[in-house]
Amino acid sequence: MNRGRGSSILDAMTSPPDPSPPEAPPAAKRPLRLSRQRLWLFRGVLLLAVALGQEVVFRAMFPRPEVQQFNRIHYQQMAQSHPQFKKTMERGLVYDRLWIESRPDGFSEVHNLNLYGFRGPDFRIARTPGQRRILVVGDSVVEGEGVPDSQTITAEWSRILSREGSPAEVINLGVIAASMPHLWILLRDAVALLRPDDVVLALYCNDLPAPFIYDSLNQPPKRFEPIEVDPWEPRLVDLIDRAIYEKPIYRRWFHPAIRFFAPIPDETNPWADGRPCPSGLEKALYDDMRAGRINPWLHHQSEDMPGLLSHDFSKDGSPQTILQRMADLSKIFEARMMVAYIPFCGVVHTRYAKALVEMGMKPDLAAALPGDPKYRAQNRILAEVCGQLNLPLADATPDLEAAEAAGTPHYWAYDTHPNAQGYAVIARRIHETWSTSLRDARKPSSQSGAQP
Repeated sequence: MNRGRGSSILDAMTSPPDPSPPEAPPAAKRPLRLSRQRLWLFRGVLLLAVALGQEVVFRAMFPRPEVQQFNRIHYQQMAQSHPQFKKTMERGLVYDRLWIESRPDGFSEVHNLNLYGFRGPDFRIARTPGQRRILVVGDSVVEGEGVPDSQTITAEWSRILSREGSPAEVINLGVIAASMPHLWILLRDAVALLRPDDVVLALYCNDLPAPFIYDSLNQPPKRFEPIEVDPWEPRLVDLIDRAIYEKPIYRRWFHPAIRFFAPIPDETNPWADGRPCPSGLEKALYDDMRAGRINPWLHHQSEDMPGLLSHDFSKDGSPQTILQRMADLSKIFEARMMVAYIPFCGVVHTRYAKALVEMGMKPDLAAALPGDPKYRAQNRILAEVCGQLNLPLADATPDLEAAEAAGTPHYWAYDTHPNAQGYAVIARRIHETWSTSLRDARKPSSQSGAQP
């Protein structure tokens, strides 16, 4: 018989009851509670972690130099009548960013400065044990005007040394617009303070003839007092103290770029006096110089450079006295010194004559620079003096001439500084001369092996 759906209901009604008791509902979980002691321990650890994290951030954000007054601002030309001169000299240039452009050449670069105001990575005052330290001292060519931070002479030389398996700390001590007196004082102070193994003095064509600076040659290196730091003092306490007493506060990041060549009416621009465009200078270049879109001193350089390159060093201007003093000081601090020379663009190839004429150089002089021997007077005097003083000389002129002859420009035509390819050639020449001098220094002298 088909019992159908109703039979299922009937079976359920007549089936015996389940003898097992019903399941009890799950007990509610009691919240986990920390003891009062553990709770305060947790809070203390959390506050300590926050404080330590804040200290790490503050020390990275607001570093302090290790010594007082060692800063590139003391080795460059400054407008002493500027209203911010005193405050700027006290603070120095610390992690600032210098913006330099040349509109006609099409470059615009920012120089990122380190803790002591120089371009390149930070460095400690005390050298790293077991690592070679090399200082490269010079003007805008060493600083690397016209290229990024990664393509300066020192950056390229560091890469060469690393590829050869002999990495060294190569410190860029280039300062834009530094003259020979500035270079002497910088080399004097830096060698005594940083104690390098090697120091390279890189001279550009506008550093010669050497000026008369014999009085300053007798001054001893400056003594830089160390900045006493309590390692347990929170950096926030130091910042509050500096803010209250109006001391400099150094910040690593978030600096706006400063235009190095200021536009008129800033008094550091030579065209701020309202002079009209000189004859022979292209009007577009005149406007760029007034606006700070190119080095405003380039017109003066174009007028003066032929005379600097053909100077009669038999009369005056020989660098022998100052190079002798630099070499003597380097020996006192057990540093090997060498000299590098970077030629003017107009000397290494004729392609730069057009831009030089537009800047105001006379056409016949611009055309004569590459071929006339009289414009190699600087090369000759440096070779003579360095030979007499037994100083290695890395003259990059032949290397740049050969590179230019291959068809690639190695300078910016209007700015006249080397471009990235040019700086690389200069770095290789310095490295090859330096390496050769090291090998020669290790060779025993002929007299040491002579029989009595």
